[in-house]
Amino acid sequence: MSVLDKFRKKEDIVQKTIEIECEIFEKIEYLSNHVYDATISRIINECIDELIEKENIKMYPKKEGEISTKHSLMLRKSSLEGLEKLRKKYGISIYKLIDISIRNVLSE
Repeated sequence: MSVLDKFRKKEDIVQKTIEIECEIFEKIEYLSNHVYDATISRIINECIDELIEKENIKMYPKKEGEISTKHSLMLRKSSLEGLEKLRKKYGISIYKLIDISIRNVLSE
């Protein structure tokens, strides 16, 4: 396999407005700006894919006074389809699943 093979297939991207808890969004934003050469959307897509693969559904209590704000993200269509399957299986909203996926990765 060539080094460039991972770039061969371009996936469909969907722009989606998602509510994300401010605290975890700020952490992802910091990582995007200061640690990794990746956009916020790309980091979140990877978090979602990790959740879909491992189905590591952990419920994190929301901190008192914590608010969620809307963010426009570019998400892979396959990631959204995987989230929809998890939503049906566990009865947890897409927004909460995205928060869980980010928290799981940040806690590693």
